[in-house]
Amino acid sequence: MKRIAFIIIFSLLSSLIFSDISFVGPDINGRNEVLFSVRTDIPGKDSAKTLLRKNLDTLTVEQLTCYPEALESLLGGALLQVRNRFGTSRYDSRTDSFSWIDNTNSFYSGGIPKFGELSPVSASPDGRWVVSIEPISPAWGRLVLYDVKKDIRCLISNKIERGEVPVSWAPDSSVLLYSLDSTLYFSRPEAFFSSVRLEEKYTVLGPGTIRNVSWFSSSRFLYVQGKSVYRIQSAELFARSFYTPLIGIGELAGKIPAVFNSSEDHFCSSPDGLSVLYASDCRNVYFCSLSGDDYVLPAGANLLPYVQLPGNTAEVRFVWNSQSKPTVFTSAVEDGKKIVRAWKLESVRNNTIFTPLSIPQNASALVPSPEGNFIAFITEQGLLVYDSINWKLMSSWKDERVISAAWADEYSLYVGGNETVRKWNFRLGSSSLLFVSSVSSYGWDEQGSQILVDTSSLGRMQYLKGMKWESAQGARLRPASGTNSRWRLYIDSSSGYYENMLFVRSAVTPGGTTPILPEPSIKLDNISTQIRATASGRSDGVFSHGQRTGYRQVALVFDALDTLEGLPRILHLLNKYNIKATFFVNGECIRRHPAAVNEIVKAGHQTASLFFTTWDLSGMEYRIDEDFIIRGLSRTEDDFYNATGQELTLLWHPPYYVMSPLILEAGKKAGYTYISPDVSVLDWVTKDHERLMPGLYSQAADLVDSIISQKKPGSIIPVRVGKVSGPRSDFLYEKTDLLINALIEAGYSIVTVDTLQKNMQ
Repeated sequence: MKRIAFIIIFSLLSSLIFSDISFVGPDINGRNEVLFSVRTDIPGKDSAKTLLRKNLDTLTVEQLTCYPEALESLLGGALLQVRNRFGTSRYDSRTDSFSWIDNTNSFYSGGIPKFGELSPVSASPDGRWVVSIEPISPAWGRLVLYDVKKDIRCLISNKIERGEVPVSWAPDSSVLLYSLDSTLYFSRPEAFFSSVRLEEKYTVLGPGTIRNVSWFSSSRFLYVQGKSVYRIQSAELFARSFYTPLIGIGELAGKIPAVFNSSEDHFCSSPDGLSVLYASDCRNVYFCSLSGDDYVLPAGANLLPYVQLPGNTAEVRFVWNSQSKPTVFTSAVEDGKKIVRAWKLESVRNNTIFTPLSIPQNASALVPSPEGNFIAFITEQGLLVYDSINWKLMSSWKDERVISAAWADEYSLYVGGNETVRKWNFRLGSSSLLFVSSVSSYGWDEQGSQILVDTSSLGRMQYLKGMKWESAQGARLRPASGTNSRWRLYIDSSSGYYENMLFVRSAVTPGGTTPILPEPSIKLDNISTQIRATASGRSDGVFSHGQRTGYRQVALVFDALDTLEGLPRILHLLNKYNIKATFFVNGECIRRHPAAVNEIVKAGHQTASLFFTTWDLSGMEYRIDEDFIIRGLSRTEDDFYNATGQELTLLWHPPYYVMSPLILEAGKKAGYTYISPDVSVLDWVTKDHERLMPGLYSQAADLVDSIISQKKPGSIIPVRVGKVSGPRSDFLYEKTDLLINALIEAGYSIVTVDTLQKNMQ
C-alpha cells in the first residue's frame, strides 16, 4: 500500500489577518422565513459569506452553503470531510448525501464560530474516529477521541499543547499511535471506551513524538529512535504489552546518518518499508536504504544520496509514488514571496542522486493522489495536476478560484472552490456539483418561495434541500425585503463578539426584539476605556505601547541579535497570515547573515536597530558614554545599508532592553525613539536560571499563555529569534504560529510598531 508523509501541511495564502464576523443581506418572505448571510474574514485567507435560512415560526435554522476551508478524503475517497469555522460536515458519495458531525457544535445549531486558524483534527482513514484538541487556554487544550458512529467521546489527555494533533493512524484505522510529553503510546481506538483498559505504562512504545513513526502498510510501521530505525508489526505491540521491560520492540531495519531530533527532523518510509527519506532540521535530506545492521559497509555500497536545502527553507514534505520513487518538496519565503521547490531521486550514470524539478513555484498547496502518482498544485491560475512519475502537466481546473482539494480516487478530485465544491475527473474532463461554497448574490424568487443564488461559473442556481442545488437559469430574483406583515429586520451593533447583529422585531402584539441567533457571552478586550494612555515617557524618547483606545492591535517585534534559528519559519508564518512585523536587527546579525537580513526587508517588514554589538550595555567591563552609543547606532545604519540598500527605521533598543538616562539621551540625540515592550516575555530564561531563581523558567506554550494574559490594545510583544545560551526544552520562536493564533483568537490585529505610533497621533 502506498503511503504519503504529511510532514507539514502547506497552507493557502491571501490577504486578511483578523477574522471579523458580521451579518449581512437579510431578506424575509411572506412565510416568515429569513434569508441572511454571515460574512467571515478568514485569517491570512479570504472572506466568505455563508448563507442561512431561519423560520421565525418554528425557530429552526438551516445552513445552505459550506465554505471548504479544509477538505479531507476518508474511507478510500467515499467520504469527503469539509471543515470550516462553522462546523464539520461530510458528503457521502455512496448515497449522495450531506450531514453534519454532531461533536463539532455547528454554528446553525448554536455553536460559536471561532477567530484564528482552523483547529486541526486527525480523522481515522475510515472516518469513524476523530481526534481533536479542545482549547482550555490560548496555548493548551484537552486531547479528545470522538466516535462518530456512536456519538460518544473520550478524554485521552487533560492537558496538551495546542497545534498539531499528535496522532498517527494505521491505514486500516485499527490502531492509533499518539504522543504525550515526548513519549509514544499505542492503542486500539475502541479500547478508550472500554470499562477495562490497560494501564498507560503497558501501552508505551518508546520515547519520541509522532514524527518518530511512519506507517508503510495497514499493520506495519517504522519507528526511529536515536540513529536506529525499527520495523514493527502492530499486532506485536499488544502481544508484548505486559513484557515491555523484558523484550525489545520490533526488528532493526537500518540506520540514519544522525541522531533523530523529533522537534526538528522528519522521516518517511517507502511503500515497502525498505528505505526512508530523512530530513535533518530543514537543511539536509538523505535517502537511506534500510539494510539492517550496517556496522560493516556492504560491498559495492555507495554514499547516501543527499541534497542540501537552502537556508531559507521553512517546511519539508516527502511524497512516494507507486514505483517507490520519492520526491522532496520544500517551502520558503524568497524575495518577499512564498516559493515551492522540488527534487526527485533518479539514477544518473550509475549514480543515484537528487535532481531539481520544474514545478509551479507559486503553489499555495500541493495534494498527492492516494498512490502518489499524481500531484495536484493549488495555484492562482487554478488546480494543476502533474504526473509524478514523468513530471508532466496532465490537466488543469480553472473554472473558479480553488481554496482546497482532496482526492476521491486516483483520477478524481474533490475541488473546493470559492463558489462551489465539485467532483472533477481530470482524465475525462468532467465534473459534478456537490454543493455551494459561498455566495455574494442571493434572494427569493418572485413568488418568495424558492431560494436563488448567482455564481460566476454555473450561473443562477435554485436550492432544493440537504445542501443540494440545481440550475435555475430562467428564474428571477425579487427585490430584497426587510419586512412582512408580522416582522421587521434590522442590523445593529453586537454585544461585542460579532462585528454586528441581525435583529428581528415583532410587528404584532405583544411585540419584542430578538437577535436572529444567540449572541455568545465571550467578551473581547475593551477598546473604549475612558483611560486614554500616552506613550510612557515619550518626552524622554521612549515608546512603550500604542494607543489604548479605538484599535484592538498589538505589535509583534522580533529581536535578531546574533543567531537566526527559526527565522525561515517565522517569515513563512508571517507570509501565510499576511502580517507585517517589526524586526530589530543587531550589527552582529547583519555582518554574519546579510542575505537573511535582506530577506526580512524584501518581505516588507519594518526594520529597526538593535545596536551594533551584542554586548550588554549595563556591563562594567567597558566605559560607555554618549559618543559610544551614537557611533554604535551610526555603524549599524551603515552595515544595514551596505547589506540591503535600505535605511533602518529610527527606532531602537540595545541588547536585552537595557535602559538608563545615558542610553536614552544618547539615542534621542542620534534621532532615535527607544522602544520598550509593555509585555514581559521571559523567552531568554534557561533551566540554569531556574536553578538560581525557581519559578522563573517557563516552557514556550506557557509563555504564550502569559503573553495573552498581559496584552492590551496597543501592546508591544517581543520575541527573540535564535537560541539562547543554555538549556531550554523549547523556544518561543518555535511557537510563533501558536502565539499568532492566540492573538487572533483574542480579536487582535498584528501590526508594526510604526502603525501603533501613527495611532497615537
